[in-house]
Amino acid sequence: MEYDVVLFVDSSIYGGIESHLVELAKLLQRKSVTCKVLFYQDHGNQLFYNKLESSNIQFEFLEGTTLSVISTFKTYSKQTVIHTHGYKAGIFGRLLCRYLHLRCVSTYHAGETGQGKVRFYNMLDKITACLSINFAVSNKIKNQLSQAEVLDNFVETTPLAECNDTYHHRNKLKVGFVGRLSYEKGPDRFIEIAKSMADQERFEWHMFGGGMMDASLTIPENVVAHGVVPSEEIWEKIDVLCVTSRQEGLPMAILEAMNHGVMVISMDVGAISTVITHNLSGWIVPVYDVEQFSNKLKEIIRMDPESLTMMKQYAHSVVAQRFSGHEQWNMLHEAYSGHCSNPIQENG
Repeated sequence: MEYDVVLFVDSSIYGGIESHLVELAKLLQRKSVTCKVLFYQDHGNQLFYNKLESSNIQFEFLEGTTLSVISTFKTYSKQTVIHTHGYKAGIFGRLLCRYLHLRCVSTYHAGETGQGKVRFYNMLDKITACLSINFAVSNKIKNQLSQAEVLDNFVETTPLAECNDTYHHRNKLKVGFVGRLSYEKGPDRFIEIAKSMADQERFEWHMFGGGMMDASLTIPENVVAHGVVPSEEIWEKIDVLCVTSRQEGLPMAILEAMNHGVMVISMDVGAISTVITHNLSGWIVPVYDVEQFSNKLKEIIRMDPESLTMMKQYAHSVVAQRFSGHEQWNMLHEAYSGHCSNPIQENG
């Protein structure tokens, strides 16, 4: 391959960006591209590091200083492509690649503006987009940038296990929230739904993830909070993924759930409706409403096993056909090899 790739990120939790990076690095490995994950600093994100190690993905840490970034970037050859993820890595990566005449590709994962310093950095992240070749994970995020293409998230698909709908036998439906505990992801909404159905004995409620709202959330007795756990341990524990986000791109959790035969009921936010077709591959709730979510969950538990199996199989086929990395690889290869170059970079 005529290039190698450095995936540059500043990561302190395991969430959507981190899941994307694991899948991206695995895709590059399958395409025989030399790649590694470069961390701005070590935040002790052990779950992420373990994921990388188990997939034989090389990674290393900088010291969390501008000097350490500059000195490391200076060692890279002109065939090295810096692919940034997240606002801090994006700002550093684009400015330094411009200075050192390295090719820079950036993926924008989040459309939220944030508050305080985060708001300022997100604004600067978008302003400097003119210095890189850009991908966005949804049209909404793309429209916030001066130039970008939509690059859907993707997962390495696996054969769908036999759908035996065991909850029909155990008389329980396990409903889960999976994601960062932040305002944008709406864990408080999930809790509100669970509390409203506390008297419904046929439902179990599970939350997976950590984040800034961890201390402020009051977890009711009927909800089990598991914290941050490896994703491969999540999908066997739930039957339905409940997405209550206020803002989204294209969540990795939805693709992973569909890939593992877990049903999805979601808010109509971000690019989710491009994946979920209502009543075919999952269920879409157009506007957040506790009663709508509750009624939909009650409908699911009354559905016959054959109908649910057909939905799971269709959902899995959607992921296999559109979100398995094939189309995404073609776009990435063009960007990495310079076939869809940024005019500003070329003139630099």
